[in-house]
Amino acid sequence: MNAAGGGTVRIPTKNIFKRAVDACMSILLLCLMAYQVTGEALHEWFGIGMTVLLIVHHVLNVKWYAALFKGKYSALRAVGAAVNALLLGSIALTALCGLSMSAHAVPFLYGLLPVSFARRFHLAMSFWSFVLMGFHLGLHVPAMAAGWKGRGRWKAAAAAAGTAAAGVGLWLFVRNGIPDYLFFRTPFAFLDYDKAAVLVFAENLAILIAFVFLGAACAALLKAVKAPGGGRKRRMLSVAGLVLAAALIGAALTLAAGWPRDPAPSWGEPAAQTGPASGARPEMTEAPPVTSSAPPGSSAESGPAPQTTSASPPSSDGGPQGWTDPPDVGDGFVLLSGGTFRMGSPETENWRGDDETLREVTVSPFYIDPFETTQKEYARVTGQEPGFFRGEDLPVESVSWLDAILFANAKSAAAGLTPAYAVTEGRVVWDRSANGYRLPTEAEWEYACRAGTETPFHAERSLGADDANFYGRYPYEIEEHYFDDSVLEARPGVYRQTTVAVGSFSASGWGLYDMHGNVNEWCWDAYGTYDPQDAADPAGAPSGARRVYRGGGWNDFGKNLRSAYRAAGQPDLKAANLGVRLVRSAAGLPQTVAADGIAPAETAGDRVLIAFFSWGGNTRGIAREIQRQTGADLFEIAPVRPYSADYNTVLMEAQEDQHRQARPELLDPPASLDGYDVILLGYPNWWASIPMSVASFLERYDFSGKTVVPFCSHGGGRFGQSLTAIAKLAPDAVLGKGLSVHYSGGASLPEDVSAWLDENGVGRK
Repeated sequence: MNAAGGGTVRIPTKNIFKRAVDACMSILLLCLMAYQVTGEALHEWFGIGMTVLLIVHHVLNVKWYAALFKGKYSALRAVGAAVNALLLGSIALTALCGLSMSAHAVPFLYGLLPVSFARRFHLAMSFWSFVLMGFHLGLHVPAMAAGWKGRGRWKAAAAAAGTAAAGVGLWLFVRNGIPDYLFFRTPFAFLDYDKAAVLVFAENLAILIAFVFLGAACAALLKAVKAPGGGRKRRMLSVAGLVLAAALIGAALTLAAGWPRDPAPSWGEPAAQTGPASGARPEMTEAPPVTSSAPPGSSAESGPAPQTTSASPPSSDGGPQGWTDPPDVGDGFVLLSGGTFRMGSPETENWRGDDETLREVTVSPFYIDPFETTQKEYARVTGQEPGFFRGEDLPVESVSWLDAILFANAKSAAAGLTPAYAVTEGRVVWDRSANGYRLPTEAEWEYACRAGTETPFHAERSLGADDANFYGRYPYEIEEHYFDDSVLEARPGVYRQTTVAVGSFSASGWGLYDMHGNVNEWCWDAYGTYDPQDAADPAGAPSGARRVYRGGGWNDFGKNLRSAYRAAGQPDLKAANLGVRLVRSAAGLPQTVAADGIAPAETAGDRVLIAFFSWGGNTRGIAREIQRQTGADLFEIAPVRPYSADYNTVLMEAQEDQHRQARPELLDPPASLDGYDVILLGYPNWWASIPMSVASFLERYDFSGKTVVPFCSHGGGRFGQSLTAIAKLAPDAVLGKGLSVHYSGGASLPEDVSAWLDENGVGRK
């Protein structure tokens, strides 16, 4: 290299080697942060490589340690030393925890530290290492740039480019939820496995540049403090301006992309936390804490129906023979010609429930809305705008069963049709001869959903996140293949955390949209055991305190989207994943069916028991806060044979118990619950439902006349289908409004618990 004086400057070989090591560490760091690209095995080997290079780096810089306690410390030197120490500690912890979880590189070290501890700290420390590495590099930028003799305009251009890149990086830092990882708010890695590899690396590089920029700004400010005269103020203002510009760019991008909503504590609101993908942890809080469209209202295409027993495809002809169709109401409903099909699921269908008994059922012709009812349509008819998510083309949600009944009647009246329902206090009578709008029966809903198929889904294959709006990280059969999802028909995909516009995905073979996912849909039927003798236009159990809803929603697992899956809740249940799809009869039946006991339920009595199951401590902490506020008795639901203390093992134990619907024997359960009126029932969301020890508790006692009020710790899926599980296992209990808590609840837990207790009429001391 030629110096200004014409001589040759030789860079020492040691310095070249040091720079090569530093460059390799930076590249490896970006690779380590791209887990969804590299996969688990390569991630581990990259981690081993980074550990080796870190040791070499410190050997090469041993003189820095020798000088650590020598000389004076300027502000810049003090900051640099602190950052170096923190960086060394975070990388060392990351490496140690990673070695303790190794399944490929050094499996003999697995369990060196408790796995649950190692997993949580490895995730947090890896992001701290990433942030601190960027800041560490940035502290050296002013010194390296001081010798740059480039013209002023080039320096200005470089500063502008760096500021813009830093702004984008700060936006990505917030959008990707990294602050939650840094401060242990999120113990799972929520990664997008569908994102292109080049985009993953580009985003990580932008975030790294953002912290290099902040480190450089910090160093420049500390140097500017010592600048003479007016130069000090000018330099400080210049640096502050660049930082402000980067912050404004990041804020603008964040607002433009939509500020993320915080998770709320009640069932009627949506989750704000995305779910873990393959390679992350499943929806078990407590560690386990786990396309084309047609416009709404248009006539959907009628595709060919696969062959099944007497199943008929949609018809575009007039009404059936002998039926006088009402005047054209222009609603775009599809006519299903009716027929006989097999309702329920075969015993060979994975994740089927005992209440899905397979039987032959015949349904008469009926018209069905090809779309879920939109917010625009619901507001037009009722003048009301319920729900959490806002958007005219989004499905209406947070409507109760009775709300749906009243909406159907109002829509009938507006269209000049005969209302199907007579509604009095506590009772609804359905006139099956009426031609007005109504809720589908379970049989009609499943007939329409199946579209002539006998497979778990109408697509005749497992659904992925590109096929339906659901908790896409958990497609069908992920539970038993969690650690190797390569065998699945549908791989883990995006979790949107919200409803989407109706008709956003391809229609079924019968021209119907969103029969799987987006929102669950109310049916007429009371929940109960199928009557095999009731095979012609069945209308459900003759009585029951629960009403059925079907189809699964935006926060449900793939297994809960199956055509045969049955969910149930009280008629007053309102949820952010529960909506409406209307039908109307095409051939009237000369009969009426009554639904009794549909008045809103109220909590009664002041003798309260807090019963809870907890594995990792989150639910236990919530239960203790409830006890602090109420003074109620406390009982911890515990199995005689406890679950493993190892995280990976308990994942499999929990799903196996749920898969076979095990009922673990409980340790010292109360002899009776006769002394209590209200049971505050707590549990973690395990695989989108209750732990089976809670099922044992619910089946052990008679809850007639009692109120069960659920509270649940979750990692993003909120209650999942746990409320349905409780509703089925305690059919004679009144169910109060649930409280869902994101992991341990944080600083807002006391206020959230207090509001929940007041909402349910539970007294506080």
